[in-house]
This record gives sequence, C-alpha cells and structure tokens, in this order.
Amino acid sequence: MQKNQNNILIIGLGQIGYSNAEYMTRLGLNVDGYDIDPKAVNRALEKEVIRKKATTFRDYDYYIICVSTHNIQKMCSPSFNGLLETAHRLAYEGKPGALVAIESTITKGMSKKINKILDHRLHVAHVPHRFYGEDTEEHGVCQTRILGGCEKCCSEKALCFYQELLEIPVQAVRPIELAEISKIVENSHRFMEIAFAEELKMLCDAYCLDFKALRKAVNSKWNVKILEPKQGIGGHCLPKDSQMYVDLSKQVLVSSIVDSAKIVDEEYKTQLPQNQTICVFPQPRLSDPPRT
Repeated sequence: MQKNQNNILIIGLGQIGYSNAEYMTRLGLNVDGYDIDPKAVNRALEKEVIRKKATTFRDYDYYIICVSTHNIQKMCSPSFNGLLETAHRLAYEGKPGALVAIESTITKGMSKKINKILDHRLHVAHVPHRFYGEDTEEHGVCQTRILGGCEKCCSEKALCFYQELLEIPVQAVRPIELAEISKIVENSHRFMEIAFAEELKMLCDAYCLDFKALRKAVNSKWNVKILEPKQGIGGHCLPKDSQMYVDLSKQVLVSSIVDSAKIVDEEYKTQLPQNQTICVFPQPRLSDPPRT
C-alpha cells in the first residue's frame, strides 16, 4: 500500500486528533484536519501536523473521527451530538467505500447507529483511542488498540489501515460492541481504583492513621497497587466514560459499584478545601459499640 496515495481527514483536532495527525504526518501520509474550533485548526497548521483545513468531507480515503463525546454544559456527562452531526455530514459528502474509524469514546450500539446513517456506503469501525500525554513514547498513538468493525468488510478495511499503513498493533474483536465497551470499561476500572484510594484516605483521616504508611504497607504485596489520591477525579474522560458504563449497567443491574465510586469521589472532593487531616472520631476500642 502506497502511503502517499491515501488522503486522510482527521475530524476533531483536540489532544487525540492532534496527536493522530502528528503521528500520521510523520509517517509521510497526506493528512488534512477539521475542527469547529478555529484555534485547534490554526495550531495544527502552525505546527505543520496537517496539510490544510478541510472545507469539505469529499474525496478522502480515510476519516478518523476524534470529536469530543462530552456535554459542553456538563463535562462529566456524555453527549453524542457532535458525533452524529459528523455522521450525517459524511452521509452526504463521504467518499463511498472509504473507512470511517471512530476513535472517540462511545457507548454500546453507537457504531451501528452511525453505520445506519451512512447506509453502509462507507466502512465503519471503532478503534477507541489509547493515549497518555505524559509518556507519548511508550503510551502514545502507536500502542496496541482494540478494533471492531460493523461488518467483516469494515474490520478488514480497518485492519489494513491501522496495521499496514499506520503500523499500529491491534487486537481485533467481534462483535463491534466489545470494542465500544472496552474503552468505557478501561476508564471505569481506573475510576474505581482512584476512588478506592480516596476512600482509604478519608478513612485514615477519620481514624487519625497515616495513609502513606498504610499504602506502603499494603503495596508490599506483589499483586496489590493502591494508588495515591490527589485532587479528586477531574477532566472529562474518566467521569464521562464511567457514566456511560453506569448508564449501561442500570439497564440490567440493580446497582453498580462504579456508581458508588462516583459518590465516594464527590465526598472526597468536599473535604479537599480543608487541606488538613481531620479526625472525625478516635479509633474505637474493642468494647465500643459499632457506629452506624
């Protein structure tokens, strides 16, 4: 496959889209960009990670969707309006037979919904991004990805693009819903790990115990890794993606431990402004009655 014969459009030039464009341009690919925010486009142009700003979605071989899936008014809540608007535009302007690779985090069923909007005139795959900005060498764009396609032909097209053209290792899964859920499971698991550390910190403060000493002691076991709580779980990725998981779980389960983790995180944040260790009550003696 000739790299310079393929035209790629990155839709959404935030951290993920920008990093994708930077990586693909470095490989010698023809990469254009699109974003509703002119500042994002100008940054990509100034850094020369894209050739030009796209004014139309026509005549591209690959469309990489990296639009945000959070609610603008409420960062921790998911919203797929931008993604669906992109799909409707691709339905009119997208090149038939091209690949639409969704790297934005989405919930179960969203890929097939987009495929229906496109009437399967383009191939639709979900390849959720994995990216850690503080260590891009080890955990940047070129790390193992989960990949799923709406149809067999979609998976084949996406595998060819990511493995051969981009030289990115992938783990293909079927059905595509596994790819969709994989990302929100990853971030929900991380959310719980942090929330548990926050809970332990509050517990230690209440009993006047040294959390750092407890963490060091517990982490001496080979298969335990208690994290260090900091300023609460911020940003939009972990809160938003874990909310997608909660929304799914509530459709089939009575309760969710991820939902409980969210309550713990909110409680932890209310204690942060105090910026001091407060003993709510002393350590109980064995003869003390249990507290409720």
